[in-house]
Amino acid sequence: MTQVQVSFDEETLREVLFGDRGAEVLLEKVMNEILQAEMTEHLGAEPGEQTDDRRGYRNGSYERQLTTRIGSLKLEVPRDREGTFQTKLFERYQRSEKALVTTLMQMVLQGVSTRRIKKITTELCGREFSRQTVSNLVERLDEQVRAWADRPLEEEYPFLLADAMQLKIRRDEAVRSAMALIVVGISEDGRREILGFKIALRETAESWRELLGELKKPRPPRRGASHERRA
Repeated sequence: MTQVQVSFDEETLREVLFGDRGAEVLLEKVMNEILQAEMTEHLGAEPGEQTDDRRGYRNGSYERQLTTRIGSLKLEVPRDREGTFQTKLFERYQRSEKALVTTLMQMVLQGVSTRRIKKITTELCGREFSRQTVSNLVERLDEQVRAWADRPLEEEYPFLLADAMQLKIRRDEAVRSAMALIVVGISEDGRREILGFKIALRETAESWRELLGELKKPRPPRRGASHERRA
């Protein structure tokens, strides 16, 4: 299979994402999953898993806000029964924000990979997670990213902004230019939300037609039920 690597103009990318409600929602989900993975490493076991290496049990969570340049995130910080778990995510976030936002976009456009997750968890948590924890986190984040990309567009968007960002892609050892097409909706209360992306070799009427056609397709309803995390 042909491998495609994408290089982003990080400054432009952050300008696109900061203040965007869509990116805020996805980042919140990603950060909450990383917190749960950090607790898994602390306890030596996934929720409900019985292992010889288990070092304690989960005991619910508490809510804490994390203010970012993308938006204010509501994070559920897990607790353990002995009260020994302490996350480094909040103190390390600011120094890792640039890399995290870039990786977030890469996951949306190219998929979730073990390499990307290992890099981000190491920067945010100050340690490497076990291979099994990373593998489980990749699987969960892949589901979150897919669900976000396919989420139903439930609001009214009186205005649409369509723009293109130049990228460099590496395909079969050759580097060439490409375009990331981006559609942003402006809601009635003035908030921005990224509605869709598409990578195209050129910005053409046909590539825009394909992207807008995808946005118009009916999407499955959002699942309201959430799973309960156990010890």
